[in-house]
Amino acid sequence: MGRRLDKRYLTGAVSAMEKQYGVEKTEAIIEDAWRRYAEIVDENADEPKKMYMHTRKRIYPAIAAFDAMTGNGTSREEAAAFLNRYYEKRAAGVGAKIQGAMKIPGLYKLVPRFFARMTKSSFGEDCGFRADWIRTEQEEMCFDMLACPYQDTCVKYGCPEIVAGFCRADDEVYGHMHPKLKWGRTKTLGQGGDCCDFRLTIES
Repeated sequence: MGRRLDKRYLTGAVSAMEKQYGVEKTEAIIEDAWRRYAEIVDENADEPKKMYMHTRKRIYPAIAAFDAMTGNGTSREEAAAFLNRYYEKRAAGVGAKIQGAMKIPGLYKLVPRFFARMTKSSFGEDCGFRADWIRTEQEEMCFDMLACPYQDTCVKYGCPEIVAGFCRADDEVYGHMHPKLKWGRTKTLGQGGDCCDFRLTIES
């Protein structure tokens, strides 16, 4: 069966995994993870291609890595902690790039509306999300995410504890963009909330 596997998540985890578990165990984990990743992709072969940026790029390889780590003797708690740290660290690098871009004078003022457009395009219902939009203005963007494929898929595959890493990655990317941009999310589905209450406000 033809499939498209995104290499970045698992390939990027190798270095950190080798430091913690050694080369031999890491090789065994990564080999099993690639096999499991391919299985999950095949099981979801009929999903819309627009979901790939979430599922095949992030969710499925994370689930595969979790299954491979626990299958090679790592406890669930340790596997989740490792993968969450790994993904948060990757996100921090993206966040640093955004902070650099925000040094362009006045660019931060465009972020709330841009963020809203990006969310509706790449995090819409055709990607497995469902949002209740509250406000989209030049100075403020507010919506509650009521359904999320990161949460739903990880729960489906029995590893809800890795969702928190994806949630905290948002904080790393968007939480420190600019001194005048307030990232106001206080709860997420993946951390036990009834929704993800996204808030992004320009402070005067």
